[in-house]
Amino acid sequence: MRILAIYPYTHISSAALLIDGKLVSASAEERFNRIKMSTAFPDKSIEWCLRSNNLKIDDIDEIVIPWNPGKNIANASNRWTSEIRWRGELLSNIPSRLLRIKNGKEPDQISTKIDNLKIKFLNHHECHAASAFYTSGFKEANILTIDGHGENETCFIGDFNKNQIRKLFTIKYPHSVGLLYGTFTNFLGFKPDSDEWKVMALSSYASKKNKYDSIIENIYSLNDNEFELNLRYFSFYTFDRQKNFFSKEFEKLFGLPRLKNTKLLKRHFEIAGALQRSFSKIVNHLIKKCKSINRASNNLILSGGAAMNCVFNGTLQNNKYYKNNFISGYPDDLGVSIGACYLEYFKNKKRSKFKRERSCFFGPKFSDKEIKYTLDKYRIAYNKPNNIFKTTASLLSNGKLIGWFQDNMEFSHRALGNRSILADPRQKSMKDKINRAIKYREYFRPFAPATLEEHCNDLYFMEKKEKIDFMEKAVVVKKKWRKKIPAVTHFDYTARVQTVSKLSNPKFYKLIQNFYQLTGVPAVINTSFNINGEPIVMSPTDAIRTFYSCGLDYLILGPYIISK
Repeated sequence: MRILAIYPYTHISSAALLIDGKLVSASAEERFNRIKMSTAFPDKSIEWCLRSNNLKIDDIDEIVIPWNPGKNIANASNRWTSEIRWRGELLSNIPSRLLRIKNGKEPDQISTKIDNLKIKFLNHHECHAASAFYTSGFKEANILTIDGHGENETCFIGDFNKNQIRKLFTIKYPHSVGLLYGTFTNFLGFKPDSDEWKVMALSSYASKKNKYDSIIENIYSLNDNEFELNLRYFSFYTFDRQKNFFSKEFEKLFGLPRLKNTKLLKRHFEIAGALQRSFSKIVNHLIKKCKSINRASNNLILSGGAAMNCVFNGTLQNNKYYKNNFISGYPDDLGVSIGACYLEYFKNKKRSKFKRERSCFFGPKFSDKEIKYTLDKYRIAYNKPNNIFKTTASLLSNGKLIGWFQDNMEFSHRALGNRSILADPRQKSMKDKINRAIKYREYFRPFAPATLEEHCNDLYFMEKKEKIDFMEKAVVVKKKWRKKIPAVTHFDYTARVQTVSKLSNPKFYKLIQNFYQLTGVPAVINTSFNINGEPIVMSPTDAIRTFYSCGLDYLILGPYIISK
C-alpha cells in the first residue's frame, strides 16, 4: 500500500510518502524552492518523494490531502457557486451544488479519482491527531489538538478507541487559541502564523504578573464547554477587510501597536508575559476538559500549532491529569501530511501498539560521493580528517562556529543534528555572537542545548526517564550548571533541551561525546543551519552558499571540513 500525502496552499506546504505502514520520505516544499514557509504546491517535494523510492505517480495507490474542502463548500456563498467562469470549475461547482441539495450537511470525507488514481480529502484536525498518536508509542491516549483553525474547527478533543481516532468534542472558528496568540504576535510587530515563537521568547523577560494579565483575561472566557473570544477585540475573521488581526477596541486596551523593527518597550515584554500566562491557563483548561470526557487514560497527546509552545510544554510534567504525554517533532501544519498518511493507512486496521518515534530524519540524503562532487565542482578546498568527530569537537571547544551537515534532513522546523549550526555553550557571549554574525536575528531569542541523554538529569530539572527528542520542551537548568552553560540558559533559567541518544542519531551523539571528553560539558549549542529569512539548508550547495554568507568559521559536510 503506497500512500502519498500532499498539503499545499496553507501555512507551509509539504509532501510525505508511506509504504506499507512505514514512513519513507517527507519534506517541506520550502527546502527545495528556498522560500521560507512556502505555501506553493509541493511539486518538488512530491517529485523527490517518488524519485527517492523509484516510483512514479501511477504507482501510488492513494493520494490523501489533510484538508476537507467539503466542510468549506458546504457553506459557500452563492456568489461562488451560481455560475462558472470556465468548465474546469465544474470540479468544485457540482459538489457544492449537491451539498446544497443535501441541506449543506458537512461531509466527513470527500474522495475522487483521476483514472485509477484515488484522491481523498481528510479532516485537518484528525490529521494533526494522527501525526502524533501513531508516533507516540502509546496503546491508547486522549488527544488534544489546538491551532489557528482547520476547515472550521480550532480545537479537537478525542481519543484512540477501538483501533481508531475518535472525535469527542471540538471548538469552532473563530474562537481560536492559536489566533489569540497570533493576534498578539501581530500587535507586537511580528508576523502572525510565523513568528509566535518570538513572542514566546519575549515572555520569559516578564515572568511576574502585571496589569496586562487581567486585561487579557477579559477578552476571552472559559466555561465547562469551551473557550470563547470576545470578538469585538479581533478582526482576523473578517479576512481581507481589515489590515490587522486586532480591532480598534483592542488598541484601546493595549495602546498603539508596535511597528516592525522598532524598539521593544517594557510594555511589549509585559504583554508577551501576560499572554503566555493566559495561554497556559487556557490550554490547561482544555486538558482538564479532555480528561473529563475520558477519565480512563493517563496518556495525553498534544498536537497542532499550539504544541510548538515549548515554554508551556515544559510544564506538562507538573500536570495532575495525565502521567505521560507526547508531542511529535512536527506538531504544526508541517506534520499534517504525515498525519494524513497514517490516518488513512491505519483506518479500521487492528493494532495494539505503535513504536515511539525518536527521530524525524525523513528528508533528502547526500552520499559522500555526491558531497565531494559538489565541492570539486565549485573548486572548494577541503580536508578529510581521520576522525571527523574528534576534530569538530576540538574546533568547538576553541570557540569556533560550525555548520554541521550529515545524512537525511530533518522533517521539522528545528534542526536536530543533521542540518545544524553548532557552538560552545560555555561562552556567555556566544549567544549574541550567533544572533549577530550568523542568524541576523533579534537579540532576545535563545538557543537550545543538544545534550547527551544520559546526562540530562544532571543538568536540568526533568522527569527521571524523560526524553525530549525534538526540542519540544523548555525546562529549568539546575543552578550549578547555569554558569557552566550560560549561552543556552535563557533569562528565566530555562533551556529548550534536545536529548540526543546513540540510537536515534549516532553521529551527532558521537560528536557531543567527544566534546564532553574535552570539556566536561555533555552539551553543545544546536540551532538551525540557516540565516534569517531563509529555510534550513537541504543540499550541499545550500550549505556552501550559507557558509559563505555568514560568520561561520568551519563547514562540516559529511566527512569533509571546509574553512575560510
